[in-house]
Amino acid sequence: MSDQTKGIALMLASSFLIAVMFCLPRFADAGLNGLQATFMRYLAGFATIVPIALIAARRGVPLTTKVWPMIGLRALCGVGGVTCVIHATTHMAYADAIAIGFADGVFILVLAGLVLGEKVSASRWAAAGVCLTGAVIVAQPSPELLGRVLMEPAAVIAFLGAFIMAGEVIVIKHLSRRENAVTLLLYTNGFALALAAGPALAMGDWPPLSDLFLYALMGPVALGGQFLFYHSLRLADVSALVPYKYSTLVYAGLLGVALFGQWPDTLSLLGMVLIITAGVRLSRLEAKSAG
Repeated sequence: MSDQTKGIALMLASSFLIAVMFCLPRFADAGLNGLQATFMRYLAGFATIVPIALIAARRGVPLTTKVWPMIGLRALCGVGGVTCVIHATTHMAYADAIAIGFADGVFILVLAGLVLGEKVSASRWAAAGVCLTGAVIVAQPSPELLGRVLMEPAAVIAFLGAFIMAGEVIVIKHLSRRENAVTLLLYTNGFALALAAGPALAMGDWPPLSDLFLYALMGPVALGGQFLFYHSLRLADVSALVPYKYSTLVYAGLLGVALFGQWPDTLSLLGMVLIITAGVRLSRLEAKSAG
């Protein structure tokens, strides 16, 4: 199996865990808002990675780093991107905000070329475009979205969030060449926890601890997804992996059927088929060019 294929497999596995993470709050009755849920996710993630890091340190894995600014930037991008998404989804139609958020794939391709110097082939652009189309079809935004994208402040915030999250991916790719996964996850989760703690704790109205288990479970699940995502970026170009990020939507649809009995409608199925088809097609083209 080539590094490219391994990278794709890890990206698909990472996307599945991310889809599972987003499903967990739906089982909870606590009713946390987005910032509180984000805080719980990072708190549990940090609590999970600390003992793992200590065990790794005993086995000789270095936990020191010289790239503090980049790690801080990665954490800032993570919290900033989530905050933008939360603001957008609470100030405009949810489906519209999510549809705009899918533009992060396009931003990643642009930044991969400009910042990382990757050669973004026409096939990668085409696959990303088809996946973006499929994602928008799944989201089913309102027909008026295009007319007010530049007029509605929340829409601008949604685009900003997509750009920030794309920047986060580029930073992770940069860090993957310089740091081991354990060190990176330890400090980024710690930084993000510190950034999210103040706003989340200031809100008050927290439910009993017994109601927070499922939110806390988001932490280790997200940590597993981050670990796989990190290693996928070490093995393949960011631009080659972008289309497979959209598999999260396919997994979300399957989990909706399996866990909630929510069957996707015809448009959603069409969007999922486009995402799967583009990913399979790109894999074949990349394999041919590599051979």
